Amino acid sequence: MPMVSIKWRPLSCPAVTKNVIISVNANGALQHWHVTSGKLLNTIFDEFNQLLTVDYNNDGTKFVAAGNDCVVRVYDEKVLKCSRALSTTLEGGGSGAPGHSNRVFCCKFDPDNSNHIISGGWDNTIMIWDVRTPGGPVRSIFEPYICGDSIDIHDGYLLTGSHKADKQL
Repeated sequence: MPMVSIKWRPLSCPAVTKNVIISVNANGALQHWHVTSGKLLNTIFDEFNQLLTVDYNNDGTKFVAAGNDCVVRVYDEKVLKCSRALSTTLEGGGSGAPGHSNRVFCCKFDPDNSNHIISGGWDNTIMIWDVRTPGGPVRSIFEPYICGDSIDIHDGYLLTGSHKADKQL
């Protein structure tokens, strides 16, 4: 299946193996690759979800992935599983807590605060999550129609691209 997003693991990551990328595929595979040798190191497979985006935090100890099922998942890089120390799934709740209602095409760790994750997709909403706070996003911004890797954060500013005829930024 198509590989739809890749990211380099930061060199500051405490892992022994360097030159590693993480990728997500449309078939639900999240894979770690050793670039130097070309070898596949690990696969986490979610057969009922089409993964569309992945990102590392600054020190490479956590990564986040999201896709078709509208759930943003935070993983621990050391054990390659959803992080137990954090809210591992960022989603809306049955009690009416807000969350994404359509595919998530982009998620990013805030480079200034690795507890914050920004996500967006086809539901015209940017969600700002704090992994320490259960029960939904801490903020949301309505309007950007995210259809790819079009969220970035720099110097305290959030920039999004939108797949619309006007107001693309």
